[in-house]
Amino acid sequence: MISLKHHIVFVCLLISLPILGQKQWYFSIEEKYPSESKYLLGKHRILVINNALTQPKDFGHSTIIDGDNTELVPIDLDKSLLYTIFSTTQTMDQSGEFDAVEPLEFSQNKSTNFYSRTPLSYTQSERLCSDYQVDVLLILNQLVLYDVFESFSNNEGKYYAYIQAYAQSHWTIHYAGQYKDINLSIADTLLWESQLCYNRAQSLKELPPRQEALLYLAQELGTKVGNQFIPSWKTTRRYFYEMDELKEGINAFQYQRWEQAIELWKSALETKDKKTAACAAANIAIAYEMMGDYDEASAYAAKAYRLFGAWKTAYGRQQQANIRYYQELLQEKKAREAYL
Repeated sequence: MISLKHHIVFVCLLISLPILGQKQWYFSIEEKYPSESKYLLGKHRILVINNALTQPKDFGHSTIIDGDNTELVPIDLDKSLLYTIFSTTQTMDQSGEFDAVEPLEFSQNKSTNFYSRTPLSYTQSERLCSDYQVDVLLILNQLVLYDVFESFSNNEGKYYAYIQAYAQSHWTIHYAGQYKDINLSIADTLLWESQLCYNRAQSLKELPPRQEALLYLAQELGTKVGNQFIPSWKTTRRYFYEMDELKEGINAFQYQRWEQAIELWKSALETKDKKTAACAAANIAIAYEMMGDYDEASAYAAKAYRLFGAWKTAYGRQQQANIRYYQELLQEKKAREAYL
């Protein structure tokens, strides 16, 4: 049975060792890693709450033309909070890591001061938990977007322009029934650049409108926030050995018939040829890992290590080093999945 903690993609022939009469192949595994944040572990019903105020139009936008600051450009960011809230909700909900993730898009903040945060009280938070039947609130208390737009010419008379956009946000996590909330500050930035042009207007055409750039950043920030709380997938490689005595097992392995591959390689393991036995043991370790049996994988990796050591050659020592590295990966993976 395939472990749910990894996906498998066979890649290609990587190393050919004709002198030794064998080949070594690799395939890629997409492995699951714990989320960046330790919060929100386990299944929860989560409500993503807007508790922020919309940024004033004339705040946070600098324009610099040929080194001189110009008047502030007003930008309407009424939708920025919704972009962040919905992007955060969608990212978390689509991950499948939570029982439910829903947005509360209408701001709960009744103040009028954008520059000061107004966190929800314990009573307000508990009421929302009760009304929406959730056990965690993820609350956006403040979102600040600002940008620098600059255009200038270089010594060759070519014009260059860019928009550097920044986002800063403050969040609170409230667990139902707990008085002490968790505070998080999460930031992000994006850069858009033009190509060098002899015409300023042409260079400016390559940049997005500033409102669109900032709203896109608000959406990207929401994705980043959501990704803080969900596991990630990373690509790693696994290697196995091919030689005439192991081909039948490899055919089964490539069709993910792990148990059949193991039985075929165990037969090869009985041979008196130490090279064949060592390669068979190493392959069996990988097959057990694919089945999620890490104890058996470790046992056969240790056997492969001993058998490779019997070669008394530089290649044998190199394979021992490879097996030792694989054993470390296996231990880390076992501990990681226990955490997940």
